[in-house]
Amino acid sequence: MHSDIAPEFWMTRARLFQLRFTLSASVLLLAFVVVRLLWYPSGYFQIFGAGKLFLMLAAVVLVVGSGLSTLIFIPGKKGLKFDLIVLACIEIAVLGWGMYEIHERRPIYAVYAVDRFEAVSAAEVDLGQLQFPDLAARPGHEPRLVYAEMPTDVDELNQLIDETVFMGMADIDRRPEFWRPYPQGLAVLKASARPLATLLAGGDTNADVIQRWLDRRSASADDFLYLPIQGSRSDGTIILHADIGYPVDVLAIEIW
Repeated sequence: MHSDIAPEFWMTRARLFQLRFTLSASVLLLAFVVVRLLWYPSGYFQIFGAGKLFLMLAAVVLVVGSGLSTLIFIPGKKGLKFDLIVLACIEIAVLGWGMYEIHERRPIYAVYAVDRFEAVSAAEVDLGQLQFPDLAARPGHEPRLVYAEMPTDVDELNQLIDETVFMGMADIDRRPEFWRPYPQGLAVLKASARPLATLLAGGDTNADVIQRWLDRRSASADDFLYLPIQGSRSDGTIILHADIGYPVDVLAIEIW
C-alpha cells in the first residue's frame, strides 16, 4: 500500500515534521530558560517538581504541534491550511496555559518559621493579611525572604495552637499576619541553624554534594550554615552565610 505513494510525499511530510519540531523545540527551549532561571532558580526547580511539570507540557506541545501536524498533512487536501492553523492555535493555547500554571505555582516566599524554611507560592496565602505591605512583591527572580514570628502573648499563642491543631487552619508559615521582615528574625534563625561542616561529617551522598558545591566556589564549610527548606514536592537544604544569615543557595538534598 505504501509503495503506491510517491516518495516526494514522504519527503515533504518529513520536512514538515522537521520544521514543526524545530520550531516547537526552540520555543520550548526559551520557555525552559524562563522557568529554570527566573521562576524556579537553584534547588527550587527540584523541590517544587517543576521539571516534571515542564516535561509534561513539552510532550503535549510536541505531540500537538509536530505529531498531529505531520499526521494530517496530505498535499492538495482541501482545508489543509485551515487545519494546520487550528493545530498551531491549539499548540499556542496549550503552551500558554501550561506556562501560566507553572508560573502560578512558583515559589514567591521563603518563609523562616520556628526551625526551617517553607517555600510558599502566592496561591497558598492570603496576601491581604500582610502587616508589612513591602512584603507583597517578589524581588527579582528569587523568593522573598520572610520571618514568621511566633506570638509572644500567651493568649495569642494558645489561640494559634487551637486554630492549627483543632480547627485545621494553616500554620504561621502560611499566615501573612505573622510575617515580619527577614532581618527581624536573623538572631533566631542563626541560633537554630547548624554549621554546614556537620553535613560533611556524614560521609554519605549529601556530603559529596556539599563538598562539590564548596569546591566550585573554592569556599570553606566554616563560612556557612544550613537549614531544611520544604517545597511543594520534596524537601531541600538552604545554605546561609554564617556571618550575615542570608541564603546563598538552595540544594535539592534532604536532611531531615
